[in-house]
Amino acid sequence: MKVKRAIGLEIGPSHLCAVQISRIGKAFCIERIFGTQIRRSTDCPSQIVRTLARRHGFSRRAPVAMAVPEEAVFFRTLDADDAELERMRASGLLGLDYEFPIEPDQTVAGIGAYRRTADQKVSVLTAAVSKESLTDSLDVVREARMRPHVIDVADFAIYAAVAQNHPGIKTGRAILVYRAASHVALVVTEGHTILMVRHVPIVDGSGDSDEADAQRIADVLSGEVEIVWERLFDEGLDDGTRVYLAGNGGASAALRSAIEENLQCQTIVVNPLAKMLLKDLHRVPSDLLVAEGLAIRALTPEKTAGVNFLEAAPAAVKPALNVKKQVALCTVLGVAIVVVSLIGLLLRLHRLEHQYAAVKSEMKAVFQRTLPDEKNIVNPLAQLDQRLRALRKDYAVFGSISGTSAGPLDVLQAIAAHTPLEMKISLDDVQVTAQSIRLTGTSDSFESVYHWQDLLANALHSSTVDVRDVRREPDSKTVHFVLLASITREKTT
Repeated sequence: MKVKRAIGLEIGPSHLCAVQISRIGKAFCIERIFGTQIRRSTDCPSQIVRTLARRHGFSRRAPVAMAVPEEAVFFRTLDADDAELERMRASGLLGLDYEFPIEPDQTVAGIGAYRRTADQKVSVLTAAVSKESLTDSLDVVREARMRPHVIDVADFAIYAAVAQNHPGIKTGRAILVYRAASHVALVVTEGHTILMVRHVPIVDGSGDSDEADAQRIADVLSGEVEIVWERLFDEGLDDGTRVYLAGNGGASAALRSAIEENLQCQTIVVNPLAKMLLKDLHRVPSDLLVAEGLAIRALTPEKTAGVNFLEAAPAAVKPALNVKKQVALCTVLGVAIVVVSLIGLLLRLHRLEHQYAAVKSEMKAVFQRTLPDEKNIVNPLAQLDQRLRALRKDYAVFGSISGTSAGPLDVLQAIAAHTPLEMKISLDDVQVTAQSIRLTGTSDSFESVYHWQDLLANALHSSTVDVRDVRREPDSKTVHFVLLASITREKTT
């Protein structure tokens, strides 16, 4: 079965209480409780709330329900018909702004409960706070980096806690009395419906005895109950009406006796743990009723009465734009973009360097395979180009590598092809340079030598063929000669 958790947070004038409750089916279990005294002048509630998860084991993901300060809440009971009630629900009580002592554009109001009267009208109990008070309450939770889910009124939360622990309050008419530090809250209910909420200021009775202080409060409550009862039911207080008594720090026996004596009704002291399961709790504070009720409101909003001001005016509680925070965020994003870009450039540079090193290694390997006799390798590309230039220069002595000019081999080939066998020419020496070929040989006649010169001149075209030092041996018919053939840049055909 799925477990749901919620945190109820009460921040009073002099104390702070937080309760974490889990819900399993219909059972509620109190898992964590934290309470401490605070001073508004020196203590920061948001810092205390921030320690709930870090130091005291509260869940940071659990939704938080809290109450606005009691002095900031205003209640109104309005009579309406069914059509007006639907309009109130649909419009978010926009037409009720002038019913509260708050500026209309600063009012956030909601329906807490309603009941049908004898004349078929609807009596609607509404509550309102100012946007400023609502924002201040939200800031406490937001600054603590927790998730606000319900912003309610303490009186509705008290009733939710009492109804959970004392189900008898849901039947018949009942009065819930809650004593706070500066006032007494009076909540009148009928059949699980809250009819009216009144806050009665009380005078500090620190100098009085418990009995005197209790009697003074009971006297004030008696007068208020008579007025409220006459207004709601047009009759006096019934003897069967039950009074549920609770208080910040517990309810005293003297106050219970004084109320029973004045109102002549059964008075029940509320036990906030009567129907709650406890999970390994060693110390339970006595002022947890409001926080407990807030957590129950967050876990069962459909079964409990109350006003969730977050739903009543979602636009009003939207956090205001913090210019400094936005500028800081933009600055951080800009710096992050620059850093990421630099990292990307460095990674790309590293990759290119790695590829360059691989290319250099491949060039070196090709150089070593091409020129295995070269041992000193400094710049393979430059050294290979130098070696190619040397090879071209050496080959130019014999022939053109590119084939665009005539070389010595081309001339020798032409000489061999145009030397008839019947001329009986014999070569004794051949000297080859890049510009010419020198042939020294013998023949049997002068005519053969000069005829061979004409053949070679016609074959080599633009090359110059010259015969020099032609002479005959005195004691024989052998003719000696020297033939010079110059090498031109034009290819022979």
